[in-house]
Amino acid sequence: MDVERIRRVLDSLMILSFLILCGLAGVIVLTESSLTSKTVSLPFAFLFISLATLAVTGQIDENPAGIDRHLIKWLLVCVFGALLSAFIFTLS
Repeated sequence: MDVERIRRVLDSLMILSFLILCGLAGVIVLTESSLTSKTVSLPFAFLFISLATLAVTGQIDENPAGIDRHLIKWLLVCVFGALLSAFIFTLS
């Protein structure tokens, strides 16, 4: 696998998810909606993905040989965060 290409894709995903988080937070602030678990769960998912991607990118920098293991862990963590957000959204 090309480590540099994977790092660029992960960096782009991290930036994109952070921009979506900022946009959603801006919408919440501008509409002055109350902070319930429904309004916070979607931005939380994008924050979670952005932070998980940042952590995995750092791990890949330290140990490029274990990139497969790092990507599998990253995928599992992101799926867990998205499912947790969806679960909180549906319960409220």
